[in-house]
Amino acid sequence: MSLFGCAEAVTRTDVRFSTPEHTVQTLLGAYGLEEVSQETIRARMAEGGGFTLQDRETWRACFTDFDQPGGEGMAGYVLGMLAAAKDDLRYELAGDWAYVYPRDEVRVVMAHEGGAYRIVLARSVPEDVRRTLMQVEDNARRRVPTGP
Repeated sequence: MSLFGCAEAVTRTDVRFSTPEHTVQTLLGAYGLEEVSQETIRARMAEGGGFTLQDRETWRACFTDFDQPGGEGMAGYVLGMLAAAKDDLRYELAGDWAYVYPRDEVRVVMAHEGGAYRIVLARSVPEDVRRTLMQVEDNARRRVPTGP
C-alpha cells in the first residue's frame, strides 16, 4: 500500500490494483498462476482441469460487481480468458477506463476509481455468456437440498 499526501489530504492506494497490469497479476496470483506458464495453463484448461483458489478475499477485491447473481461464474470466465492469454495481453487506457484484450475483439473492462483499477464483470462478460452462467447457477441451486 502506498500513501500520497498533500497538506491534510492523504490518499491510500493499494498497489495490487494501481495499474491494470497489477490488477491482472493480482487476479492470477489469487489462484497461484502468476508463475505458471501460459502453455501450462492452456494445457490444463484443454484437459478440463481447474485451478485452486488460494486467496478468496483478494480474488473478490479484483472486481467492482462480484456480488451479483452469476458473479462467481462471470469472475471465473474472466479469469480463464486472462490466464489463457497472460503473455499476450494488450492494455489500453481511456480516461477512467482500462481495457485488457486477451485476443482481438474480446476485452475485459476495468474501472479506475479511488486510485484502483478493478474489473467490471457486467461490461466484460458477453450477454449470452452471462445468461448461460446464470442458467447453470440456477440449475445448481435447484439441485442442492435446502434442509433435513
